[in-house]
Amino acid sequence: MNSEETPTITIIGAGPAGIATAIQLNRYGINPILLEKNAIGGLLRNANLVENYPGFPKGISGLRLVSLFQKQLEERRIEVLFEEVKKIDWEGGRFQVETQRRTFFSRLVVVASGTKPKEFTDFEIPEEIRDKIFYEISPIREVKQKRIAIIGAGDAAFDYALGLASANQVVILNRDQTVSCLSLLQERTKLSPHITYCSNARVTKLRKNSRDKLCLEGATPKGVSKLYAHYIVFAIGREPQLDFLSPRLKEQAAQLVEKGALYLIGDVKNGCFRQTAIATGEGVRTAMKIYWKLEKGCP
Repeated sequence: MNSEETPTITIIGAGPAGIATAIQLNRYGINPILLEKNAIGGLLRNANLVENYPGFPKGISGLRLVSLFQKQLEERRIEVLFEEVKKIDWEGGRFQVETQRRTFFSRLVVVASGTKPKEFTDFEIPEEIRDKIFYEISPIREVKQKRIAIIGAGDAAFDYALGLASANQVVILNRDQTVSCLSLLQERTKLSPHITYCSNARVTKLRKNSRDKLCLEGATPKGVSKLYAHYIVFAIGREPQLDFLSPRLKEQAAQLVEKGALYLIGDVKNGCFRQTAIATGEGVRTAMKIYWKLEKGCP
């Protein structure tokens, strides 16, 4: 595809929302451009167990659900282009979408780019240990017999711990006493012999201890304490992934949403309501709205 070609619809992100949009559009005979910078599934790839997605009475692992989504894309012959979007602008009544490989134009854009992690900023993390620092667990899902420290106290922190504890020793570090996760996740971590939870544990320093281990120094009610781990995962919150929107597009975003040219769906706009079932429902609804707009002239 070159810059002269004009696809009608571009979807940014192949997580649950973007996938559901593409599948429903495909059912209408509309084939959008579906762009994904990393891997299909988005944050769902990190989920230990999805229990509120209809059709799976005993729950389903995030990776297994992602594999089913991917299979459905393949069955519908919907292609995912693995290209990171660098910039989206609005000019001359159309969107200009720039990836690291090309530039093309689109009449409608669906932003289903999800969220990005809030980075740890309490102090500078030494460059020499950054390859052992993560904000999601998908890159280390297959490690075994390791000690992993997870910093955070929300749903993600406890779910990450449960996902890693089957083959590793995990410690959750909460900087205070407030826990914001579901009570059932907290109870499950208490039942795991491979998970340790520590409250009032504020990390104040990170350094390399040996070839494969890190030393975490922290302030606790009993004074300075040290913990050694192979990996550290920060689960300290997330924010919308909208860095690629140009300043001009950000100024006009509300108007473009109102006129049905721009759609923001899924985790990128849902705040604390970040659930797979919500995202997929929004994807289907968005595709229906687009179809009605294109084929029936509905606003």
